Amino acid sequence: MSRLLDAIVLVWNYAAARRLLKFQCRADVEAHQQRQWKRLRQQVFPRAGFYAAYREQAFDALPVIDKLAWMSHFEGINTAGITLKQALAVAEEAERTRDFSPMLKGVAVGMSTGTSGARGVFLANRAERLRWAGTLLAKMLPDGILAPARVALLLRAGSNLYDTLSGGARLKFQYFDLAMPFDKVLGRLGAFNPTILVGPPSVVALVADAVRTGAMNIAPKRVIAAAEVLDPIDAERIRAVFGVTIEQIYQATEGFIGHSCAHGTIHLNEDCMIVERDWIDRATRRFAPIVTDLYRSTQPVIRYRLNDVLVERELPCPCGSPFVGIERIEGREDDIVWLSRAQGLGMTPVFPDVLSRALLNAAPATRDYRIEQHGLNTLRIAVSPALDEYRQHHVRQALADCMARAGASVPQLAFDDRIEHSTTQKCRRVRRLIDVSREQHA
Repeated sequence: MSRLLDAIVLVWNYAAARRLLKFQCRADVEAHQQRQWKRLRQQVFPRAGFYAAYREQAFDALPVIDKLAWMSHFEGINTAGITLKQALAVAEEAERTRDFSPMLKGVAVGMSTGTSGARGVFLANRAERLRWAGTLLAKMLPDGILAPARVALLLRAGSNLYDTLSGGARLKFQYFDLAMPFDKVLGRLGAFNPTILVGPPSVVALVADAVRTGAMNIAPKRVIAAAEVLDPIDAERIRAVFGVTIEQIYQATEGFIGHSCAHGTIHLNEDCMIVERDWIDRATRRFAPIVTDLYRSTQPVIRYRLNDVLVERELPCPCGSPFVGIERIEGREDDIVWLSRAQGLGMTPVFPDVLSRALLNAAPATRDYRIEQHGLNTLRIAVSPALDEYRQHHVRQALADCMARAGASVPQLAFDDRIEHSTTQKCRRVRRLIDVSREQHA
């Protein structure tokens, strides 16, 4: 009976999400957001001690928080009476045993990957899980939930969220644990023979390599990148094998934030959340999103600043969506390379996408690479296949030109051909491995 009720609720959420996709203009979107915000505020503020002091405050007077503040006030923010110690115990045991089914008080507990240096713990009750599932299905299955499909989810960690998707005779979901030996993942994936393949692009690229070499034989009709920035290197490897346009899901601990349309534009899910812009570089349309989830009340996400770098689309998307369009997700803010200014004091940013494009244009045969900042003016570059001296010279010149355009001094470059691979860690091809204070930015 419980599964039948869950199925009914999921279908209702699916239908509700489909209706919200029909907004015609920004005014409709913003009116919907205000209605949902008032409802959420009435539900959350009386039950979340952290927000009690802000009960009479306007929306833009509420504090902007980050992961550190969210975790520091875990007990005061969540409305389920769950302590951080309890949640961590469940999440860490699930990571250890790879059994992600246990819950606390009927609430699913998950843990983020911690690529930004700290792991976050997130909570979702049954109603929230069913709403998330219905929304995801509405946005990512344009042919509807009755159309037959076999969806493979390649994930670094499972969750009750993903279990919510399971079931059904025509629409089948299967979770593949990337902590397993990868040859076993490939074996199970081949037996499942998915029509839709979802996973981190660096991992999907490895699957494409296995198909290309004849190690397995699958031909998904759709490939959806999630959990990582879609790098041109991975995109080309995947397209060359599967011959499909790669779609994208922008999903984080903090919610289902966006997805790509038929034109390849990632649209923010503004029917589900309010997204404010904290501008990093207004001239190049780069910003960090501040998100408020309009439906989560077990662990409300209110004015939560992500450290992702998004580039807003300059022109309206041809699809006509009233939701804000993103040209690309560029990476994390703490992976922006900061270098000394070529003239004057202080530091200047060089964005990951700019560095990646410069390297790939200079070395088009590159199959994998890493660019890491190890010192204030030192970059380590690893490229596979390894570059000879001629290609190294081209890369040096391309990066020097890149720095000149950014107004940065040319750093010392050290080349290496060693690249570490892991299916259980997010692939970050451009990383800053040093701390740069705000004072140094000035």
